[in-house]
Amino acid sequence: MKLDVFVLDRLVGVLEQTEINKYVFTYLPGTNPEDCVSLLMPVRTESWVSFGGLHPVFQVSLPEGVLRSILQAKYAKFFDRFGDIELLSTIGSHLIGRLKVVPHGQRPKPDSPSDGLENLLAIDSEGLLEHFFDVRAQYSGVSGAFPKALSKSPVGGLTEQADRPALVFDRWIVKTNSDLTPDLALNEYFGMKLAQNVGLETPEYLLSDDAQRLLIKRFDIDEQGLHIGFEDMCALFGYPASEKFTGSVERIIKTINEMCMPREAAHARDAFYLQYLTCMTMRNGDAHLKNFGLIYDRPGNARLSPVYDMVTMCAYAPRTPDGYDALDMPALTLGGVRRWPTDKTVKTLANRCLISVARQKQLIQQMIDGFIVTSKEIPQYIDDKRSESSAIGKRLLELWSCGIRLYDVPAADHILELSNGIVIGEQGDGEVYIKPDRARY
Repeated sequence: MKLDVFVLDRLVGVLEQTEINKYVFTYLPGTNPEDCVSLLMPVRTESWVSFGGLHPVFQVSLPEGVLRSILQAKYAKFFDRFGDIELLSTIGSHLIGRLKVVPHGQRPKPDSPSDGLENLLAIDSEGLLEHFFDVRAQYSGVSGAFPKALSKSPVGGLTEQADRPALVFDRWIVKTNSDLTPDLALNEYFGMKLAQNVGLETPEYLLSDDAQRLLIKRFDIDEQGLHIGFEDMCALFGYPASEKFTGSVERIIKTINEMCMPREAAHARDAFYLQYLTCMTMRNGDAHLKNFGLIYDRPGNARLSPVYDMVTMCAYAPRTPDGYDALDMPALTLGGVRRWPTDKTVKTLANRCLISVARQKQLIQQMIDGFIVTSKEIPQYIDDKRSESSAIGKRLLELWSCGIRLYDVPAADHILELSNGIVIGEQGDGEVYIKPDRARY
């Protein structure tokens, strides 16, 4: 199969599967060096060959889970086989970043269909949600195992119901709950609030009134509507998406140093240090290579992307014997091991990021303050809007108290008190965990 590859709607090369496990990408003669498809694949006359799977950059946005199943059911009959390159051919006009990939000889399709923000926030039935994904599945060029899709909304004001403010919006990523991860949208909503309160760069996000959908504004499109390059660390390591749990924190820092200019690298290390500690403290055991990335408008101008996928995934893992923490571990190694931070590893991480002792203390205090502020918002939200979400809210606070205890015992005790003040409703026993089943185990 042969596909044409575009960067910012400019045809730059051809991707072809020449053998069952051999993929070849060739730049067109005269391609501008700034139109490279990946920071790892500069423009050159020699072809870029990948054995065993698509080049990692072409795997960045491949859907997983339910969306892949929908696409396969809908389009497999048009192909002799339906592998990654066939999947890419169906969604390649609607990828995250500045790449578009289409069947050879075709032009990229227009952007995804328009959906008013009020519609995205108002879908409230499983049937409607399935229909939403079904009819727009081909516009879902966003990776991940949980249900999510891209949606485009025309820029304009909303004058909908009385209490809803007018909003100006463009494109959003729509994320939903799943049977295995109840209240995932609410979980990530508070994760994004936490990131914002900690001081991390955070895209705009909105939660539906019924807490079934989280909308996150895409950060790969600038204010002028131009697409910005994006590659996650899995691609920047040269790994296939299936190896997202195979890697170390140290190598992420090394990649930042290699891909960013010195001044930007210093800023990126600072932000990554705070982001990674926040992920560990909130007990995001799924903070893997695809959860960190770089954005760029041209080679040599890369920077750390805004945060995304900020989820307390340990809420869905079994509890430790004391009933508070989770029987889980980090996705990536630090110092050669996978375990929650200790005083030693926090200092090791700071040293790797070239962060001074004074700056380390400042960032940790900034993180503690963010956790305290966000923790107070969870019981308030449950009281005001969603009493049926008491189980997930209580579990988040329990886990956050475990994570923050390393840095501030009084703060941990305060967060635990907030958790103890939440009474589980009549929906069940308050357990929200699933059995972990991840590639790193």
